[in-house]
Amino acid sequence: MLRTAAILHDIGKVAISDIILKKPSTLTDVERKQIKLHTIHGARLFLRSNSAWDLYAAEVTLNHHEHWDGTGYPGKIPDILRSRIEEFGPGKRGKEIPLSARIVAITDTFDALVSKRAYKEPWAEEEVFRYLVEQKARFFDPELVEIFLAIKETIQAIRDKYIDTYSPELLEDHLRELGE
Repeated sequence: MLRTAAILHDIGKVAISDIILKKPSTLTDVERKQIKLHTIHGARLFLRSNSAWDLYAAEVTLNHHEHWDGTGYPGKIPDILRSRIEEFGPGKRGKEIPLSARIVAITDTFDALVSKRAYKEPWAEEEVFRYLVEQKARFFDPELVEIFLAIKETIQAIRDKYIDTYSPELLEDHLRELGE
């Protein structure tokens, strides 16, 4: 369930304009808020189900940008099914954040930083590992960062195996096609 939920964690981005998602320059505050809403858009896709899998996917999708120190988003929202979310709630912190979302936060950050994006060049893996260490107990669960670092060789082997076949742009295009 975690693997599939992790793959779908950004599915809410299908509701965000490509003009914003692929913008090569700094986002405005309004654009940044639109992107942050992808957590809510995505979670809404899974909440109207009694399936354990759907509820797990909703949990990951909604919470993967929450930060260990409570500074993430979308925070505590009383009703994510409300037609308009005007502002985000106070952030979830520490173990208030579901374990599944804490795991995906680390892996998603790693992937985002080592990958080329329209707005940035890829970071070197060692740079990303240093960043995760620097941000543990701020953005990330410190214990999970240590576990992630303990399997560094496995992570590098997986990246080496799939480096030629993986493209975040292709995945985003595929997810967008599924949403249409």
